[in-house]
Amino acid sequence: MAKWSWRGRVLNDAGAASHTEAAHIPGGSIVRELVFGANDGLVAAFAVASGVNGAGVKSSVILVAGLAELIGGTISMALGAYLSTKSQIEYYRGEMSREGYEVDKFPEVERDEIREIYEAKGFHGEMLEKIISHITSDKKRWIDIMMREELGLSLDTVTSPRKSGIATGGAYAFGALMPILPYTFMQPLPGLSASAILTLIVLFGVGAAKTVVTGKNFLRSGFESMAIGGLAAAATFLAGRLFAG
Repeated sequence: MAKWSWRGRVLNDAGAASHTEAAHIPGGSIVRELVFGANDGLVAAFAVASGVNGAGVKSSVILVAGLAELIGGTISMALGAYLSTKSQIEYYRGEMSREGYEVDKFPEVERDEIREIYEAKGFHGEMLEKIISHITSDKKRWIDIMMREELGLSLDTVTSPRKSGIATGGAYAFGALMPILPYTFMQPLPGLSASAILTLIVLFGVGAAKTVVTGKNFLRSGFESMAIGGLAAAATFLAGRLFAG
């Protein structure tokens, strides 16, 4: 028998009994950085290793080229993620400062904007006035609502610049290491086949692993990641072979 509804979803007795905030796994905010970093590392390192492989060199040369790409790519990705997240936070704070100035200097205009926002949500009359009064009674709350509702800005899902840089760089290093591992104990030709297979397997694993926080089907997510990453790796491999003659 249905007991109650949560976000439009009716739960039965078992669902209501088992529902808990513990099901909302923390750490989802860095999923994008981890997936992006790992996928990019896998594709870039495979392209470099396979491209150098085509030049007919020894496995040791391929390994050195792959490691050089891993180090350079990791540093670049980590710094890029750090600066990107830092810029996003700085932009948010700049807009928050501007909203604070407008609340201080033009309170009636800002109050009217709150009214328009909540009228559009379907609130009217006494209920609307109570909402406006509650929001505008606290400056911090007022500014936060304006940031979210008027500008569509929030830092709720933004990780710290340091954490973003470490997550992206670490994931990239892990991904970039996979395609070059076979060359540590294989000759170039079998190493290329092993590298391609390992790259596809890890691409699948990255896609499947993210379902821990997304809740999606792990097989579908894994094959989707493998297909997209595999196509990118194949394209870069073919381009490298074409330009290498």
